[in-house]
Amino acid sequence: MSDQHLQQPFLQQPFLETADLLYQSADRLASQLHYAAQAITHTLTAGGKVLCAGQAEAHGLARQAAQWLVHGTSDRPRPPLAALALAQDPSDLVAQVRALGHPGDIWLAFSLERDEPGLAAATEAAREQDLTIVAFTGETALVLGPMLRDTDVWVPIPGAQPSRLMSVAWLALHGLCEAVDTQLLGEVA
Repeated sequence: MSDQHLQQPFLQQPFLETADLLYQSADRLASQLHYAAQAITHTLTAGGKVLCAGQAEAHGLARQAAQWLVHGTSDRPRPPLAALALAQDPSDLVAQVRALGHPGDIWLAFSLERDEPGLAAATEAAREQDLTIVAFTGETALVLGPMLRDTDVWVPIPGAQPSRLMSVAWLALHGLCEAVDTQLLGEVA
């Protein structure tokens, strides 16, 4: 019993720190997620698609984004949306962007602020093909930030540790996909 009592503060600390980060950044994060949802909804209703990418653990975010965009986040039925998670292999990423991306499509990129040369190169290729970039990055935005234009959307994920960025990005991604569904289907009655 005493072991459990000693471990509780240690186990609670990451939750409390993440909750504090979310509380402090909720307005800014919600605002950027709104802009990202508008960009994605506009692209999809105009016949475009969303190409999702991330390297290492962030590739899981890209796969989940495509899954939620295709199938939705709720039980409300809707047609599948045109979204695709691209390869994790950095050497394939640029080729896939060039083969599949068209002007007006969305490049939904997830960066955990690590050494991500494949993601950076693919983002540059997306820019060259005039895709709108929606970038989920840490607040420093060292990898993708320098490539963003005024017409792109930056979703700054609070925190510095990759594990914290990953957990908050997962929550933000779910919010983004719910916002897309709400813009397409209206508010839940």
